[in-house]
Amino acid sequence: MNTVTKHQPQNNGQRVSEVMCLCGHRICDSEGIIRSRCVKLLEGEALCRCKRWVKVPVVKKA
Repeated sequence: MNTVTKHQPQNNGQRVSEVMCLCGHRICDSEGIIRSRCVKLLEGEALCRCKRWVKVPVVKKA
């Protein structure tokens, strides 16, 4: 059974502001993709590569 699915980009018009760390690394892009390996969902924070926790927008979907 093939468990790989092709990602279909959704154009739902939702844009979020980009989140940059103080070191200059982009944590979250304008499409809402968080570029971090460690994310605290309840606190809405992501770990930057400089080891600083940065606030990111987290949306709860039903």
